[in-house]
Amino acid sequence: MAARRQAKTVKTAAAGVTEGASGAKARIERAALGLFCARGVDAVTTREMAAESGVSEGALYRHYPSKESLARTMFFAIHARLAREVAAAAKDRRSIEAKARALVGAYVKIADEDWTLFSYHLLTTHRFLPYADKSVKASEHNIVAIVEEMIAEAMAAKEIPEGDASLKAASALGVVMQAALHKIYGRVTGDLARHEDALARAVIAVLKS
Repeated sequence: MAARRQAKTVKTAAAGVTEGASGAKARIERAALGLFCARGVDAVTTREMAAESGVSEGALYRHYPSKESLARTMFFAIHARLAREVAAAAKDRRSIEAKARALVGAYVKIADEDWTLFSYHLLTTHRFLPYADKSVKASEHNIVAIVEEMIAEAMAAKEIPEGDASLKAASALGVVMQAALHKIYGRVTGDLARHEDALARAVIAVLKS
């Protein structure tokens, strides 16, 4: 896919994806992020990941039993981080408009700080999220559930019109996610923070519809 070819393989000593990751594990995760974004999970081999991270395949398997395990673990670690940061940003905001602006701000901040990590989550959402365990879906580390709850509370408080909270959450999140996809495709340029206000206004318009 042309969109994926735009992502560059990371060759740095950056922190890993999982909490507390460092050293060889961090290098494996960063190499996997770059390769998966560039070519897709299925097209990448463990041999390529090992070579890119500068470790042996045996060392890779000591950290992760399979490529799929690595890909899945990274996805849900990023997913949980997004949820935590969005929840923290919106926690002390009283109105749904303020919460929406905080949500968008947290989202674009994460994207701009580590575009490869963010892109990986976005490109693999349909691969992992629909098949997550029910315990994962219902957990507090789920950005969709957090947004749905915010919307349901705003409906109950008569801040926004009544409706399907799940549908509104999907539509609101779609505003930001689709813009990020267009950045991957090269149709939106620059940091997402440049478009933060426009994205927030679009999300608020969706919530008020």
